[in-house]
Amino acid sequence: MAASSSSTSFSSSSSHEGDAGSSYIECFKYSRRATLRSVVGRPDGGAGLVGERAVVGGWVRSSAVVRARRAAAGPASPSRKPEVEATGLTCTEVLMSRVPLIRCIARLMAGGITAAASAGGSARRPAVGTALVRINDGSCVADLQIVVDSALLPLDQINATGACVLVEGKIEQVEGTLPQYVVQMKVEKILHIGPVDSEKYPRSNAHSSPDLVRGYPHLAARTATVASTARVRSELVHAVHAFFQSNGFFHVNTPTITTTTATSAGNRGKMLRLTRLFSKSDNGNRITPEAVRAAIKEKTKQVEALKRSESNREALEAAEQDLQRANALSRQLEQGASAESSQDEFFHRPAYLTPCHTLHLETYACALSSVYTFSPVFQAESESLDSDRSLAERWTVDVELAFAELEDAISCAEDCVKSLCSTVSKDCSDELKFLSSNQAGDATSSVIEAAVSSPWQKIKYTEAVNTLLQVTDKTFESKLELGMPLSREHLSYLADDLYKKPVIIYDYPKQLKPFYARLKEDLKTVSAFDLVVPKVGIVACGAQKEERMDNLTSRIEESGLQVEQLEWYLDTRRHGTVKHSGFSIDLESLILFVTGLKDVRDAIPFHRTKGHAKC
Repeated sequence: MAASSSSTSFSSSSSHEGDAGSSYIECFKYSRRATLRSVVGRPDGGAGLVGERAVVGGWVRSSAVVRARRAAAGPASPSRKPEVEATGLTCTEVLMSRVPLIRCIARLMAGGITAAASAGGSARRPAVGTALVRINDGSCVADLQIVVDSALLPLDQINATGACVLVEGKIEQVEGTLPQYVVQMKVEKILHIGPVDSEKYPRSNAHSSPDLVRGYPHLAARTATVASTARVRSELVHAVHAFFQSNGFFHVNTPTITTTTATSAGNRGKMLRLTRLFSKSDNGNRITPEAVRAAIKEKTKQVEALKRSESNREALEAAEQDLQRANALSRQLEQGASAESSQDEFFHRPAYLTPCHTLHLETYACALSSVYTFSPVFQAESESLDSDRSLAERWTVDVELAFAELEDAISCAEDCVKSLCSTVSKDCSDELKFLSSNQAGDATSSVIEAAVSSPWQKIKYTEAVNTLLQVTDKTFESKLELGMPLSREHLSYLADDLYKKPVIIYDYPKQLKPFYARLKEDLKTVSAFDLVVPKVGIVACGAQKEERMDNLTSRIEESGLQVEQLEWYLDTRRHGTVKHSGFSIDLESLILFVTGLKDVRDAIPFHRTKGHAKC
């Protein structure tokens, strides 16, 4: 079906997308416009669409104005028309530049420009010529250059970075040598202008620093880097569901709010606790400590004023009694604050934003066998030297398999990560190429190809530690001995310098892993693993879960957790226990790996870190 009477070449069929030999422009089904991906995102860069007409929209990335040459001054002569031709201007353009009334009429006839976009009646003479405007609608890396004549509207309305435009025109071959463009659009009609005040728009400079972009997360996606990362992330999310759905897994929605602390007592302070905000309707006439303190302050001032005046003894005594009652009430409120706080809990117990989905997902694995969830997790990280890797909110893919041991979980995790990397390498090649060009080091495509095509290194924790202790050509800042966690620099040496590929480290000391990891026969190590990739570090971790009731309760107590709080979890062992294993993939870390980005804050929209939750 045609998008409009003037765009008869539009086609709603997706079969034409990416076909370099097709002369059809795919129309987006729900807005009657062509996406730039269907024009300049084609393998031929749009060469097969020359001569076709379309409606396109987007936001201005950059622009340049080619000003028309003015005619040389001279005596009037009958050869007026040749003079206009020599300047490269039409009669309409000349009249618009010299007669304000005609300029206003031309704007009204230009095709629906809103009043907010009309500012051409100022004393300053508007630019006469042609604007070369690069726009992008977020559907692909490539921009489309549109050519806008000043006869359609004052050019300063369309050439501001950040402005939104919707135009109709004809696709034409780019003249001259512009390697970044194969085609451009000659605009014939302006359908919409979303103007921008360049003095107030924070991204008026097309080349903004990363810190400036992060400071305006609501506008960040208009940059090529953030938009490309967003498309990679979208493809990874789609690939996650495709992998597990095609392999017989069921998707489960696990809760974001939990009353269970799965971490050790020492790490419980890193959980984000929920609190209830009381409104006036909730409180009614409820007396708050703040109100009492304010009353005490006011009564104190009143008593001091009455003492100075020495005129009204009865009023002074009454005020002093009120002050005494207020102080007594304040003490009562302070003494009962903790008890009142517990009564005000919405869930009648402390509740938190979940730091992991493992425990709840296990309950469904013990019924549906193979399950996964894709959800956010939260952790209140303290000040960290690794600020480029710390987030308060992350997204994880959590997987649980019943009737499975550690080797099965490792095999599934390896297949999953390889599948995700292969998919994004194939379907986001333009984005990865662009992001790689902005990063130092090897191209991300070669790193991904090496990770997907070669077998991964598998070593035990003890082997990893002994190997690191024998290193002589490098000095590590972090201390290391058996029983201690591997630091970021240790992991980097193994994956980047020694093996030069992903490494799976397994069989950790029990004190380094959660209570639910299955205890091995030596009673010192547990069946758990970490997946370490070059340039990033750990992107996935997992474990075979402890299915033996006695061992599990002992591990809970060793970790400083309350058995009573986990009675619901222990029911899965009391009633039909089964061997099961699982793992968790950190989406943001995986994005860093496939894109080559260095800062995890750039891998997620609206990043949340300590002291930063803008928007």
